[in-house]
Amino acid sequence: MTIIRALTLLLFVASALAAQGTGGVNAPEQRDKPYVILVSFDGMRTEYLDRIHLPNFRRVIERGVRAEGLLPVFPSKTFPNHYSIVTGLYAENHGLVGNRFRDPARDASYGMGDTAAVRDASWYRGEPIWATAEKQGMVAASYFWVGSEAPIAGVRPTHWKRYDGRVSNNRRVDSVLAWLALPADRRPHMITLYFSDVDGAGHSHGPLSTQVDEAARRVDSALGRLLDGIDASSVRDRLTLILVSDHGMSETGPRWYVALDTVIDLRNVVIADAGPNANLHVREGKERARVLRDSINRRMRHGQAYLREEIPERLHYRADPRIGDILILMDDHFTVGRSNRPPREGTASHGWEPVRRNMQAIFVAMGPGIPAGKTIPVFENVHIYPYIAEVLGLRPARVDGRAGYLGNLIRR
Repeated sequence: MTIIRALTLLLFVASALAAQGTGGVNAPEQRDKPYVILVSFDGMRTEYLDRIHLPNFRRVIERGVRAEGLLPVFPSKTFPNHYSIVTGLYAENHGLVGNRFRDPARDASYGMGDTAAVRDASWYRGEPIWATAEKQGMVAASYFWVGSEAPIAGVRPTHWKRYDGRVSNNRRVDSVLAWLALPADRRPHMITLYFSDVDGAGHSHGPLSTQVDEAARRVDSALGRLLDGIDASSVRDRLTLILVSDHGMSETGPRWYVALDTVIDLRNVVIADAGPNANLHVREGKERARVLRDSINRRMRHGQAYLREEIPERLHYRADPRIGDILILMDDHFTVGRSNRPPREGTASHGWEPVRRNMQAIFVAMGPGIPAGKTIPVFENVHIYPYIAEVLGLRPARVDGRAGYLGNLIRR
């Protein structure tokens, strides 16, 4: 075997080992690093923190920093935003352009309920924070998060779970606390945790319903269990806790519904996703797409259709063909889809422009170096990844978020 071939083989083996992550053991240089727990409360819009009595959220707010609001990426939906939070990328760059979408290059579709697609790493771009950690010798763990079931960038978190919404909140919290109790060489430094209660109640009953209040109190109770466990942990003085949500929620219903098949001829048109926004793939080319765009804009009063290259730059939603040939962006409360699928009365949704106040999410954090009782301005969620990398002392991947931006907001 030549020296070049031998070196090539060694590099291949080293790359394969790196792709496997830590193997569950922290590298010696990572063992004294800080800890981060990132918790998502799906569908929790900003004003819930003030409207609903949530004593455990209040504990964190009083001990740390709260943002006036957290701006989702567009579209303000669950999968794009959870993945943006952990990659620091806009949807057009990380590839999850909706909860469901079509990739014309693959001639295939991705959907959040499609287990095979969700676990197929080839659908995802970017590098999640747990992959950044694992590739640099730091053990990571995830009790549910978008992307955590797939070996993205060659690795999964050391500890990860297949999503099962039936798992109780207390069981989720207790697993996280058990990870924190592991010996230092195996204890994860980066942990994600996810709760869906508030989003489910909001969709079914609306953001101002008693059911949303009850759901918020349930996750507040789970948060209290987590806080008590952290306070009893040996690493409490080195741990940063970050509470986020992915988007807000806005009322909708049949009176605000537009049936697209009554507006245009949908022959040779694929509606890849619908609701507050819709992504259309037009099989007959650009000229047909222009005709359809113009027809929609003439006939529809409560929304706007754009060719992909015309989508406003502020949305960061042009670069990926998965977006489709036409984007329809609806006014607040209004949704669009087929005539056989109108929303029920008294329900709610999300996906509208992130700048709308009722689409904005929460950000609360406490930990070493974070001042108590401080409020910071609204910021985009793509800045969270570089902040976590900074806290953990990791080399960040290339992202859309700005290094130092969130840290400076918190400290200045």
